[in-house]
Amino acid sequence: MRRILPLMALTPFATGRNAAGRCLADVVLGTTGAPAGSCADRNRVDPWSEESCDPRRDGELWDAVEQLTAA
Repeated sequence: MRRILPLMALTPFATGRNAAGRCLADVVLGTTGAPAGSCADRNRVDPWSEESCDPRRDGELWDAVEQLTAA
């Protein structure tokens, strides 16, 4: 991973810390409008999918996290 991750940072899928911080600040300060029920990805805002708001899936995820982190 030490060799792969630095190379991945050079792809268009990666966002550097400074740019990511600016994008986050823009959302927090309202420069990039992201109303409730939306997701901000860099400078793009999309509505949440129905799947991401499914309480059954939330429960399944929570159960999986509890199982994976149980001591």
